[in-house]
Amino acid sequence: MDLLQRQSYKLWFNWLGHKIKEWHELKPKNTELINCVKAINEIGVFNYSLQTEVDVLTKKLSLVRQEKNEIIEQLREQIKQLTNEDKTIR
Repeated sequence: MDLLQRQSYKLWFNWLGHKIKEWHELKPKNTELINCVKAINEIGVFNYSLQTEVDVLTKKLSLVRQEKNEIIEQLREQIKQLTNEDKTIR
């Protein structure tokens, strides 16, 4: 989810929460509205945890790729050194 999508999601999620809260204030004993507030809250928490998990995994993947590239570069340097040593021995 890119920044614009996150902002749009947050905007509509907040709007929906406020609208349901307004309706609940008009009819405080309406159990369906109470359950709706709980459901919206649960959906928001779940979505946030999924986004956080994706961010963490993306960062981990980036670090693994960076480490892999560093190791490849180190191995290339070792190959160069060994090749040069081999040439000097011959």
